[in-house]
Amino acid sequence: MKSLRKIITRSILLTAAIALLLVAINLAFTTNWMFKYSGSQPLKYAIADISDGLTNTEGTYALNPSAAAMMEEQYAWAMLIDRDGQVIWNKNLPGDIPRHYTLTDVASFSRWYLNDYPVSVWEHPDGLLVLGDPKSSIWKYNITSTEDTISHVPGLLLGFLILNVLSALVLALFLGLWLYRKLKPLYNGITALPKKEPLALPTGGVTGEVARILNETSVILSQQEKQLAHRDQARTEWIAGVSHDIRTPLSMVMGYASELENNPSLPAAEQNQARIIRQQSQRIKSLISDLNLASKLEYNAQPMELARVSPAALIRGVAVDFINDGLTAPYTLSVDVIEETNSPILLCDQTLLRRALTNLIDNSIRHNPRGCDIRLSVTISTNGLVIKVSDDGKGYPPELLENSGGLDESLLLGNHGLGLIIVRRIMKIHGGSVVFENLPDGGCAAALVFIS
Repeated sequence: MKSLRKIITRSILLTAAIALLLVAINLAFTTNWMFKYSGSQPLKYAIADISDGLTNTEGTYALNPSAAAMMEEQYAWAMLIDRDGQVIWNKNLPGDIPRHYTLTDVASFSRWYLNDYPVSVWEHPDGLLVLGDPKSSIWKYNITSTEDTISHVPGLLLGFLILNVLSALVLALFLGLWLYRKLKPLYNGITALPKKEPLALPTGGVTGEVARILNETSVILSQQEKQLAHRDQARTEWIAGVSHDIRTPLSMVMGYASELENNPSLPAAEQNQARIIRQQSQRIKSLISDLNLASKLEYNAQPMELARVSPAALIRGVAVDFINDGLTAPYTLSVDVIEETNSPILLCDQTLLRRALTNLIDNSIRHNPRGCDIRLSVTISTNGLVIKVSDDGKGYPPELLENSGGLDESLLLGNHGLGLIIVRRIMKIHGGSVVFENLPDGGCAAALVFIS
């Protein structure tokens, strides 16, 4: 939910920023427009300069060069009306402009338009100077207001700006809440998918298509989950059934092979063949047992009997079992413990943990046919308790070390069989882990790490 709130917050801030940016752009555009187009209106000092540049020389009027340049730049035509209303001078005067005016005529056009020509006037020593622009070039209308209204213009503008800002923020908040209501069901649906919970999201509105896809995905995942569960159950039952069915004939094979092996009337070669049959049958029995145990561990079907045990006593018991079973040269087995591990400080299933240690010792023996020194040790670290099985043999192959931490357990098989996979699964159901490594001075080590 925190990520959804973060998305909504950022959406609100982004919307508010966009709205405020639009307000700023509008203000900048309006200001620029006012300055740009108001600047093209004729300035009073230019009219005055043109009036001053219009001189009378012995009854003939003419503009000096400076005034003529300003006139050409800013106005289309000009005329001078004397006090009797007669046009006594003009320049570029249009044909539809009268040449005589009454006082009323002058009053009507002096500030606005003359025959639809925008005009500006200025007092000249000899009369009234009229300067005109082309038709439809300047918008001139009277706008009047009271002094009180003008005095309140700054406050009105500030209020308008504040209103725009508040409107932008309210709009951003509204859009954010709307987006939150639309996205919340989708967020809940997405978070429910990994939990394999069924979804029934509403499929209306703008997010309806996404909700429909999530609902369909939920149905597909549910069906796949049921199919996988059915397949796993079938595989587990099949492995258990095969293990059960093969146990009786395999026991008979081992029994008869043992009798033949110990029959003094048989030649030595045949007794040796019987011994090989018994050993290989025993190996088949162990493999079936490993397969059955690995399957139960994978699907959490193996019951656990947790109890407090002494780690030191546990590894001593495993070492004694190997020695009593006839572990001889060129193999040696030693135990190294610290005083603290003699106490029952490890909560575990003792049978499963003994199986893990047995698999690791068998692995050292099987992959070092020329012999090696095997060492069992227990240490306590800041992270928890560590039981380590190490040897000075040829070590683990590089591909095993590269894939030991991955999810694909098939990469651990190699020529190690199910032994290492069973070790890893036993540690997994204990909440710990196993770390495989090659030692700098030769050999390898497998550390069973129990997190405290």
